[in-house]
Amino acid sequence: MNVSRDSVVGRLRQPEYTGANRCLPCTAVNVGIAAAWAGAVAAVGAPLLGAVGFGGALGAIWLRGYLVPGTPELTKRYLPERALALFGKAPGNAEPRGLGVGEVDPETYLLDAGVLVETPAGDDFAFAPDFAASWRAAAEDGAGATPDEGRRTDRDDLAALAALTGLDRHELSIDWRGGAGFAYAGEERIGHWESRPAFRADAAADRVLTGLDGDWADRPLAERSAVLGALRLFVAECPSCAGDVALEERVVESCCSSYDVVAGRCAGCDARVFELRLPASLAAASE
Repeated sequence: MNVSRDSVVGRLRQPEYTGANRCLPCTAVNVGIAAAWAGAVAAVGAPLLGAVGFGGALGAIWLRGYLVPGTPELTKRYLPERALALFGKAPGNAEPRGLGVGEVDPETYLLDAGVLVETPAGDDFAFAPDFAASWRAAAEDGAGATPDEGRRTDRDDLAALAALTGLDRHELSIDWRGGAGFAYAGEERIGHWESRPAFRADAAADRVLTGLDGDWADRPLAERSAVLGALRLFVAECPSCAGDVALEERVVESCCSSYDVVAGRCAGCDARVFELRLPASLAAASE
């Protein structure tokens, strides 16, 4: 029986740990282990065997993403945060939600624009009634089809992303993986949202702010993104199903670290509308 090279490689490859999903700290640890093993073999008088073994180990890492099972747990437990930071993997280096972090002070902007108002108790902020009504109307108008209707939903999302970024929609794409959305302009990743409702919350707010602020569309993209991300923290109603958004605290496990976050989750559809890393002092106090 003939087995093609491509089929063998396909069976060995693990896409969840390779390509765009490859963890660089884990890869570095595995390469280091392979190099140490090859060096030890060469030191006892078998340099050729060490070289061949090192080449095979690199091939395994390339195909599977790791050489030693359980590497993520090793890096999480023993690799210091300063080492993870070199790869952008330290817990404090969470990727910004939306499209970046701007210089504008979002809270000041939203209060001055009349978008946020103090709650009756005076201990928090909430959507101003007029803004809330306009935001809900924009969210309902932009909701489009359900995720099961595929193409129409994708078309609506790309139109909203084009409006958010000011880029040609034909250059844009959104990859929804595990409920989260990753936006691309060509091959470059330009944004990340926790869920489709989180994306639609930003899209609806962008539409309303365009009407409220004549200079909104001319503001730098990073500033608009910072404002939209901050505004999403005050979303009390899911833009997709109108369910209540409640706060929860949980532990996020990545391949290299774990940390506490506070998230806003819809009680109706279970979508995460926002997520923020909880400072270590607060996380320790809540234990």
